[in-house]
Amino acid sequence: TAGSAAMTPATPTKPVEIEAADGQHFAVSFEDVRHFISPKATDAECKIFLETCRAYHLNPFTKEAYLIHYDNKSDDTPATIVLGKSCYMQMAERHPNYDGFEAGVIVLTDGKIEGREGSIVYDGEELLGGWARVYRKDRTRPSYEEVKLSEYDTGKSQWAVRPATMIRKVALVHALREAFPSTYGGLYDESEVSVDAESTARELDDYEAPRSLPRSRKAPAQPAVEIVTADSPAEGPQDSEDDPFGGEDA
Repeated sequence: TAGSAAMTPATPTKPVEIEAADGQHFAVSFEDVRHFISPKATDAECKIFLETCRAYHLNPFTKEAYLIHYDNKSDDTPATIVLGKSCYMQMAERHPNYDGFEAGVIVLTDGKIEGREGSIVYDGEELLGGWARVYRKDRTRPSYEEVKLSEYDTGKSQWAVRPATMIRKVALVHALREAFPSTYGGLYDESEVSVDAESTARELDDYEAPRSLPRSRKAPAQPAVEIVTADSPAEGPQDSEDDPFGGEDA
């Protein structure tokens, strides 16, 4: 009956096994995600987050990935999957066609706009933005990107103390995403979001983390993953047969 059906407890969800690139192997439940990473995450968001971590071999308990759930009155804004500090570069370096990068800042100096490598801005100069080039072995031209400081500067956290470093990183992330669209999909770097990603989660002590599993000889098959972001609709399912690091990017 309808009454008895309403009283039937929800079927427990099976933990997702994650074999991280750092060698750790976890079984992580939705409750683990809500307890340690994103308290307001829905079941669907937990599922997408964990499948993304599994597909990309990310360890969510060492701040390699975050699930940021923005507060909004209507509660209709989906969570965003955000990569930690060095994950974008680590993922690029695993790709067989990655061939290095150049990146820097754009400044106004002596009335002229100048682009330079690195992230130094001298006294008397105005920081305008960042730029980056990413090279692939199988392409004759690099992916080039310029970004404007005013579009990303939140004036908070690292943006308040290291704006040149942050805008350079945003440009590099954009260029990497252009160069390797299949690798990054709808993933964001923490420099691109308007909140302090590290403040949304904490690194766990050994005794707190979900139980570690014996390392398998072969990583489990990677199911299709739909990544929901705050700024765009789902990017669409990824091919479960593709290696996210070694596959061919369009």
